[in-house]
Amino acid sequence: MSDEGELRRDTPRSIYWIVAGVVVLPILALVLVCRSWDTCGFQGCPDVRDLARRQLDGASMLLAQNGEPFANLLVAEPRMIKLGSLPATVREAFLAVEDQRFYKHAGIDWRRAAGATRANLRAFGFEQGFSTITMQIARNLFPERIPGRARTLKRKLLEIRVAREIERCFGKDEILELYLNHIPFGQGTRGIEAASLVYFGHAAESLTLAESALLAALPKAPGRYDPRAHPEAARARRDLVLRLMEQQGRASPEAARAARAEPLGVAAAPPPRAQDPINSAYFAEAVRAELERELGDTLYAQPVRVFTTLDLAVQREAVAALEAQLRTIESGKLGAFKGPSYAPGPPGAGTAYLQGAVVVMDARSGDVLAWLGGRDSGQSQFDRVASARRLAGSAFKPFVYAAALGRGYALSQPLADEPFSLALSDGSVWEPRNFGDSYDGRVSVRQALVASKNVPTVHLAEAVGRPVVASLAGRAGIDGVPLEPSMALGTVAVSPLELTGAYTAFAAGGVRALPRLVLRVETMDHRVLWSSEPARAPVLDAGVAFLVTQALRDALDHGSGARARRGGLRGAAAGKTGTTNDGTDAWFIGYTPELVAGVWIGFDEPHTIVRGATGGRLAAPVWGRLMAAVAGSRKPAKDWPTPSGVVVRTVDPWSGLVLADGCESWSGPSYREFFLEGFVPESYCPGREEPPASGFWTDARVSGPVSDPIPADDAVADDGPRFYAARALGEARPPR
Repeated sequence: MSDEGELRRDTPRSIYWIVAGVVVLPILALVLVCRSWDTCGFQGCPDVRDLARRQLDGASMLLAQNGEPFANLLVAEPRMIKLGSLPATVREAFLAVEDQRFYKHAGIDWRRAAGATRANLRAFGFEQGFSTITMQIARNLFPERIPGRARTLKRKLLEIRVAREIERCFGKDEILELYLNHIPFGQGTRGIEAASLVYFGHAAESLTLAESALLAALPKAPGRYDPRAHPEAARARRDLVLRLMEQQGRASPEAARAARAEPLGVAAAPPPRAQDPINSAYFAEAVRAELERELGDTLYAQPVRVFTTLDLAVQREAVAALEAQLRTIESGKLGAFKGPSYAPGPPGAGTAYLQGAVVVMDARSGDVLAWLGGRDSGQSQFDRVASARRLAGSAFKPFVYAAALGRGYALSQPLADEPFSLALSDGSVWEPRNFGDSYDGRVSVRQALVASKNVPTVHLAEAVGRPVVASLAGRAGIDGVPLEPSMALGTVAVSPLELTGAYTAFAAGGVRALPRLVLRVETMDHRVLWSSEPARAPVLDAGVAFLVTQALRDALDHGSGARARRGGLRGAAAGKTGTTNDGTDAWFIGYTPELVAGVWIGFDEPHTIVRGATGGRLAAPVWGRLMAAVAGSRKPAKDWPTPSGVVVRTVDPWSGLVLADGCESWSGPSYREFFLEGFVPESYCPGREEPPASGFWTDARVSGPVSDPIPADDAVADDGPRFYAARALGEARPPR
């Protein structure tokens, strides 16, 4: 046998496989890459020839919890328009900012791509993009294959591949026309004709240079440059487009300069197109804003179904309860009413009439079941649930008491309730007063909160520390609490959504639920584009939340919110009223173990609603009727369970101390009170021994000057009744 034969026989078979792999595998890989490029992966390329027949798709629908549609995301009906009917300024504005070499490339601007790559490498991240108008069409008209939010190499390669195919099938003017007719412009608009109608109130064929530049500014980030929500950012972006047009010779310097001097010229927002008997437009706009933040231009790239948290039955009850009470107020039955009464009318007819807002949330998930931002979304699109910021008044007080209970104060602890003055560091004097200028000399912490007394609340906030109160309120979602003595009386401006959301911490055992509006977004073929999960955050100890709730149950049953029960509401419930100076704002925020709801009533331009207006008289009945109607359609809610670390003791009403075994109170009937374990006061026997040293109780009386000045207009009124003697009622109350 030859030496060559010996070599082949002795060579390991693995060597042949290695040699074959080195040669064959790269060839196969190259074939697969070429085949994948040619077919856009294994799923095949989108058929770009269909673009010639592509019309604007139908509107995306908003669905309630039960799957019933109640609104859509399009403000104006989409309409196709020919490129030749548009002013030349439209074409030049979009080319200047989106794709200045559009007529010179074949779908991909390689010069721009090289510059973007260098910038991204220097930044070690995604700093610049290089999408051309054709590439934008590829991802906007084929979103299921080219998801705009996915910043991956695979998506970009597919986008390039489809863009090249579009360029082979269509002329440049046809591509630009497709782009202008399908691009999202925010505010529920797709296509330049709808955008022109919504933003300027006229057809696109009449667009001026300044208007063309503003519309060209929007596609990059419609939410960020929304001229109604962010006019300064919109103007800066519009002026950038005009400078680019001037630099590229697409507009003369004189014309660009004159256009930059023009105001934005945005028309009033159009009213909802269809009759909206449940005023769902406020909620729909809030959903739109959230989805634009989450999905960007993908939201309008195709019809979708948006599954929301709205409960249509609860929404209808909110509309009915609020409108009935506002009509009663306007009739003068609750006091002399001075102001115009509501009457249906066209948009812009004026909203000087009495307004209101209602929001209902699930206490644990934060799901928004009802969202009523005003009486008539057709006349006024200003959303009072999310955007109206008014003084909270006494509805803020529970946070003062929660901070105190968390620092060792007890519900039975006595507080001073008599007039006093605070000497401020600037030499002025502030004298907080109780509602009605009535005082009881001495009240317990529970009694002070139930009766919503101002003087004991100020004493308590000063003793605990204003920063401690502000910190707790901030964790609950109330920001910007002023660190001044009057903060205890609710001189912080809040929206109904913020204040209602903050109360979820009391309803749900110390854990706050953040508002949730959308459950998921699906394409029409049931593919999920985006979904959400409940978001919760710890705020305070579960035992502290329980103690506050027990006091607020008394406030609702026998205190300032007692009118809430007159609507027929039964079962476990708690709540707090709020009233501001001269009766300009009436609040009631209340909750059950399952739901939290907030009601606000007032004028957009603050002035007295009626003489003697209070949250208890005006807002509490709305809450009561609404919650009674909602409870009637649901299973009875279970009561709040007593958390671990909470104990019950028999208390002497005069001292607030625990009665020793076998002893009776001499100052009145003893009662049973809840305490945090570890903060139970000493026990003693009246008549047999002196009470323990008064130093056992933390002194909550203010003395000496305080450092922060008081604004002249912060003397917040309140609406609490006179002295309320604490007593035990119901299974979840301290037993006798």
